[in-house]
Amino acid sequence: MNSRNVPNTTSSSQRDKSGRLYRTGLDRFGIVAMLLLLASSAALFVQLMASDMLSDLWAILAMLVLIIINGAHIFVQLPLRYNKLGKLICGVLAILVSVVMIYGLVATGSVSSMIAKISGKLIEKEVTAIIVMEDDSAQTISDTGDYVFGYLENSDKDLNEGMLTDISNQLGHQVKTQGYDSPTVLTDALYDDEVDAIILNEGYIPILESNEEYADFSNQTRIIYEYAIEREIDNPTMADIDLSKPFAVYCSGIDARNSDINAKSLSDVNILAVINPKTHQILLINTPRDYYLPLNFNGAYDKLTHAGVYGINESMAVLGNLYGVDISYYVRVNFNGLVQIVDALDGIDVMSDYDFDTNSMEIPNEDGTGFYHDSFHFNEGMNHLDGRSALAFSRERYSFNAGDIQRGKNQMAVIKAIVNKATSASIIKNLNKVLDAVSGAFITNMSSNDISALIKLQQKNMSGWNITSYSVYGSGGMDYTYSGGNAYVMYPDYELVNKAQSMIQSVYNGEIPQVPED
Repeated sequence: MNSRNVPNTTSSSQRDKSGRLYRTGLDRFGIVAMLLLLASSAALFVQLMASDMLSDLWAILAMLVLIIINGAHIFVQLPLRYNKLGKLICGVLAILVSVVMIYGLVATGSVSSMIAKISGKLIEKEVTAIIVMEDDSAQTISDTGDYVFGYLENSDKDLNEGMLTDISNQLGHQVKTQGYDSPTVLTDALYDDEVDAIILNEGYIPILESNEEYADFSNQTRIIYEYAIEREIDNPTMADIDLSKPFAVYCSGIDARNSDINAKSLSDVNILAVINPKTHQILLINTPRDYYLPLNFNGAYDKLTHAGVYGINESMAVLGNLYGVDISYYVRVNFNGLVQIVDALDGIDVMSDYDFDTNSMEIPNEDGTGFYHDSFHFNEGMNHLDGRSALAFSRERYSFNAGDIQRGKNQMAVIKAIVNKATSASIIKNLNKVLDAVSGAFITNMSSNDISALIKLQQKNMSGWNITSYSVYGSGGMDYTYSGGNAYVMYPDYELVNKAQSMIQSVYNGEIPQVPED
């Protein structure tokens, strides 16, 4: 056949002098894009496997998708072809997909970093002070050579021993001490000159000042020395979460308006979350902060909120004793943290039972270094809340006849809204913001393995969680509290507590908890 009659389907620049095809700039561009795609795919898959956040099914699907994508690009880019348009299109697509994978690589690393930061052990910070009366002549430790120091016998033993050793070393001799069994009795001993100075964990000061008898404690006394320590609180759980069984989590919102979530503090929010992974049931039980209950470490009666001063494990034990359930896990967030998390989610939608205005209250400013006062209005029905309005919604109690009871219900509504938003697909666009917010505002004793297991569980069942909430309450009155003397307390209504226990048992039995009519 005469070669002059064969149409020329490729430009002369694509053939060498012998007439064979050779690689052009578009070929080389395609190969570079293909190699970039291969590298980013391999790095992403290795990162996903290392993070241990993919279930077996999703890991297989991810591997198959990556193989198909890369196989298609290899098929297009490696052979020499007359038509270069396909190589150009695939090369551009490879670069775009690589960018997405690099973002996924960074996001996966951020998730792993966040999990490592918030999980495992809790560092609790405590500051113990040497306190004298305002008119005392002592200005420093060196002025207390012959003083008798009062201290609490039944709590903060390690901290007291550290402080006493520190004082003795500074003074050059063993100091004289006198033990007392409660903060109020200890304070009375200082007021009545039974001791010259007292050693007191500064966490007790707001408790004392909430009592009318000691409202001017800070004005009548003076701190001449502070001793600060940080210590790790051992994780009470040795084994990872068994997701084949229900478990309970203590959700604590601490009364610490600064950004330090590690400080020992009163616990204003005390919600027990009972979770059944198999049935996707979550039961939230709110317990008022003023509930009058025995402390676990000494059996003395106190407000539930005061248990937080003795550590988060004490709060867990007090609630566990009340409901007859083993609470092995906790999550903890402070006021600043709630604002950051809700804002990172681009707000949440919360149902309000009432139309109400809040009293003016302290709200964290944008950089978290201070506060300003503001008030907010909420409509009955659905409200879209940003971080600050969500905080106000959660804290307000004076606008309701039910007071702290309604506040607890509002807090559970906020938690439910956060869970719903955080488990929706919309979280992807704000993932980095959410991770940053959670890292600085949220801590838990769940291990990284526990959190990874929960993420995998959500992948296996992409449906939402069925969240039920219930609040217990009681009758108010004045009574003696171990930490703060005579104070307003709420005596538990044990009929309601028993109903809560029945609901908890329903979740453990794999049943849908039925909210009783009170």
